[in-house]
Amino acid sequence: MNQLSYEKKIQILNALVEGNSLRSITRMLDVHRTTVMRVLIEAGDLARTLLNERVRNLKCNYVQCDEIWG
Repeated sequence: MNQLSYEKKIQILNALVEGNSLRSITRMLDVHRTTVMRVLIEAGDLARTLLNERVRNLKCNYVQCDEIWG
């Protein structure tokens, strides 16, 4: 199996954060759509691990959520 470079993964994540569509990212970066989804899942798993390790025992009275895409 081919290994995607760290730089290419960063490019994919940057494009996702900027709001580019899945298909536009595949065209811009010359990667397959399942590759983009795999990178997104990997980033999500790492984010979940980080939050589970570091965010504990918060007492929040208010939670503000900006720019939630539905």
